[in-house]
Amino acid sequence: MHILFLVVTHFSNIPIMKTFNKNTPTNTLTIIFLVLLASNSIILRVESCNSIDEEALLGFKRGIKNDWSQKLVTWVPKTDCCATWQGVTCDPVTGRVVNIIIVGFVDEFGVDSAFGLEGTISPFLGNLTSLQVLYLRALAGLTGPIPLELGKLSHLTTLVLTYNSLNGSIPASLGNLHKLESLYLGNNTLSGTVPHSIFQSLNSLVTLELEGNQLSGSIPSSLTNLISLTQLHASRNSFSNKIPLDIGKLKHLTHIDLSYNLITGNIPSSIIKLSHLQALSLSHNNLSGSIPNSLGKLSKLQDLHLDNNEFNGVIPTSIEKLSLLKNLYLSHNKITGFIPNTISKLSKLQNLFLDHNRLIGPIPSSIGSLSSLQFLNFGHNKLNGVLPHSIGNLTQIKSIILENNMITGKLLPSIAYLTTLDEILFSNNQFFGEIPSSFGNLKINTLQLANNKLKGPLPPQLANASIYNLDLSYNPLSSTTYQTGYSSPLDENIGNKPIMSRINTLVLSNNPLRGIIPKSLGNLTQLQVLEMEGNRFSGRIPQQIGNAEELKRVLLSRNKLIGSIPSKVLNLEKLQVFDVSRNQLSGEIPAHNLSIPASAFSRNLGLCGAPLPPCKHL
Repeated sequence: MHILFLVVTHFSNIPIMKTFNKNTPTNTLTIIFLVLLASNSIILRVESCNSIDEEALLGFKRGIKNDWSQKLVTWVPKTDCCATWQGVTCDPVTGRVVNIIIVGFVDEFGVDSAFGLEGTISPFLGNLTSLQVLYLRALAGLTGPIPLELGKLSHLTTLVLTYNSLNGSIPASLGNLHKLESLYLGNNTLSGTVPHSIFQSLNSLVTLELEGNQLSGSIPSSLTNLISLTQLHASRNSFSNKIPLDIGKLKHLTHIDLSYNLITGNIPSSIIKLSHLQALSLSHNNLSGSIPNSLGKLSKLQDLHLDNNEFNGVIPTSIEKLSLLKNLYLSHNKITGFIPNTISKLSKLQNLFLDHNRLIGPIPSSIGSLSSLQFLNFGHNKLNGVLPHSIGNLTQIKSIILENNMITGKLLPSIAYLTTLDEILFSNNQFFGEIPSSFGNLKINTLQLANNKLKGPLPPQLANASIYNLDLSYNPLSSTTYQTGYSSPLDENIGNKPIMSRINTLVLSNNPLRGIIPKSLGNLTQLQVLEMEGNRFSGRIPQQIGNAEELKRVLLSRNKLIGSIPSKVLNLEKLQVFDVSRNQLSGEIPAHNLSIPASAFSRNLGLCGAPLPPCKHL
């Protein structure tokens, strides 16, 4: 039943009301009523739910098997859906349902099904002909197809079905939603091609999200009809063929994300018409050709992701014009030539990834001008020359990755004073000289200097550094001889240094290090990886290493170790890999539960017992 309320407000302030009396003709009152209605002084309020809408909502509820959100518990027949049904909003004048908003929970760890629904989307929702917003996000358990009947919702402005398990194809009937401004279908399991007709007349569409599905085929050329579009998100699908050549028609676009697809061809030249573009992500596709020099005209660009493609040619010099750029990702391509010296003009740059290309020449000395830079990755190229001293000016830097190049010269002592630094990956280069004593000031997660030409003893100060993962393997390092006659690559009390207590990985393999293994290594309670293969260590394996209960890998092969294998070491609870081959060990291998191949004990003439042949007891 519909109840009509007539509310007349502020009549005392309307001069014409003062002339009324009991003799005023009825037709005059009617005219006055209409005037007041036109002036919005009268509100018509319909309180009870429209019967058609109620049945449509109950039809949706019947399609839900489990309501973990507990919102649909309030959807009780014969009660007022406008007043008491959670997630439902009605127009106060017409009483028709205009919004359905049921939101689950999603964060960086995924969707929490405890806040969602399980079931299907009922086609009865197509009967909610006044519906403007349908918001069913992060419910996880909604399955089945998107009903064709949703195309009947001619007043719909917002359709959000993200983070569910919807499947099937996108219905072409959604192209009938001419008032639609936001279409979110991302993070489902939708498949098939996107109907060409769906974008023919969605002239009001501002946001289109299709990411995280299984959509395939070409991106429809009709996409360029979406003249109001500002955001296009279609990553993590299987779209193929080319980017629509006329994408430049979408002059309001601020964000394009087509990453993680199978798109081929070049970047369309028309893209330079997108003068409002702030983010362009085309990474993880099969795009080829050179990076257009014209990209420099996209003056509002802040994020440029072109990594993991087949781009060739050089880095365009016009990139210096992108003064607002914060993120530049060109990794994993076939880019050649030099790193432009003018890259220093990108003063807001925070992330610079040029790794896994074919870049040559030195690192520009101007690199130190990037005062906002946090992550620098030039690894896996053919860069040479010395490390520019200006790197010491990168006061915001967190990670410097230069591995697998041909960079030479000495390590810069100033690097150790970059207080924000957390990662140094310089392995597989041609650095020479000694490790600077200033590296004892490092408080970082990872220091990798493997496979260089570093020599000399390790500085004693290095034992004062806070480094979780240290790899100095494959260098001509030598040991330090202390006044006591003790010879070691590290301070004999290294394990007693409080600052070393959290180290996870210690790799010193393939150096000419000699002396005995410090017993204090057993005090490194967080140590998980200990690798000292291919050195000249002598003496016994310290049984104290068995106190490092987090150890998973112990590799001591190809040294000159003597004596027996400590049972406590071989029976570390978390031990997964153990190798002491090619030493001078003797005695019976202690009983152990870990499955270790015989090769891990081989080339020790005095060892016997499982998995080697049994010992011959006299």
